[in-house]
Amino acid sequence: MRFEIMNAGKIQLCASLCMWLGIVTWTGNMKLHIWSVFVQQSYEGDVVFSVLNEQVNVSKGLRDGKTFSIRSPVTRKNAIEHRVFWSAWLDSLSTRVFGVEHERAWRKQVRDARVVVLEAGCGRPTNRLATFSDGTRACVRYGIDADQVLGETLSYYLAELLGISNLPPLALSKLNLSSEQWASVRGHIEALEWSPNAIVSLTEFIPNVTGVFIPLHLRKQQGGLQLSPETVSNMTVTYLVELMQWSDLIIFDYLTANFDRIVSHIFSLQWDARVMERTTNNLLKTINGHLLFIDNEAGIVHGYRVLDLWERYHRLLLGSSCIFRRSTVRRISEMKRSGDSAKLLCELYRAREPLARELGSLSQEHALTLQNRIDVVYKHIQQCTDIM
Repeated sequence: MRFEIMNAGKIQLCASLCMWLGIVTWTGNMKLHIWSVFVQQSYEGDVVFSVLNEQVNVSKGLRDGKTFSIRSPVTRKNAIEHRVFWSAWLDSLSTRVFGVEHERAWRKQVRDARVVVLEAGCGRPTNRLATFSDGTRACVRYGIDADQVLGETLSYYLAELLGISNLPPLALSKLNLSSEQWASVRGHIEALEWSPNAIVSLTEFIPNVTGVFIPLHLRKQQGGLQLSPETVSNMTVTYLVELMQWSDLIIFDYLTANFDRIVSHIFSLQWDARVMERTTNNLLKTINGHLLFIDNEAGIVHGYRVLDLWERYHRLLLGSSCIFRRSTVRRISEMKRSGDSAKLLCELYRAREPLARELGSLSQEHALTLQNRIDVVYKHIQQCTDIM
């Protein structure tokens, strides 16, 4: 890859582009007077960045906390490979939303941390926003019944098996009102009529988030996310990185049979023609452009129980996307070959969660449902490859 830079500040500009591509990391703050980037395809297949005048702010942690977006068109060959895979170049711009080490440290921290405040927040009336003694905050999901907490937890670990990092870190906790963790808010818990010793899920609270609209390319009744190289030539890098996350979300929601996000919008089209123009349930966006797949209580356990009511709409959603991340396809293929995805899921869940055996796990019936849905997604990917 070579860069044609038409400006005197070559060193600064090269540094910013290297940081943007993840080659180096900047540890300070600076302002660069660089030029708008136009991406062109060279005769040798290299990407050439021609730069024209534009003011850009670059701040600490640019790779993870992007403060600017590249609004130039993307070359056709660089956006999609073999017409069904997001390109490696584009995929490399989408970092993990939550790092593995961060998730491990967060789970360890909150399992024993003392809760000092419980207040309304985090969606459903049964949920609460907890503040710990060190200032850390988490969403506490009590659930209407234990199955909702189990569904939330298994959905989180299924996402980990799939390599999808858009779910905030999760840990389980037991409402032992005499324990140091919950004693300070005992009165609040009793007022809520939460059952003593019930198991709740704690998920990291992420501030400064916004609602998310379904992309135009998924709202269309025909075609869905079947983007051609010609189509993406007019899209920005920022938009394409978001679409990559949507392609993972579609697979994830199908596997978990979560009807309480996009599928509920599709269902509501029967009487509300403008529902797709509203923000999506249980989906948020961070200031860095990461999508957060939150509140997955309807996933897996409850979602599998009511499949007959929702499966038609789950299939419509899955059929709307024919472009995938290679890494996601690889994980799906591995789970297909295993023939027992539920075993892989439960092994991970039990290894990470001390309360796993007490909360419970998948029934045999639901384990078969998960494997069947893995098989359906695998077949869908094959069909997209044949069609394209």
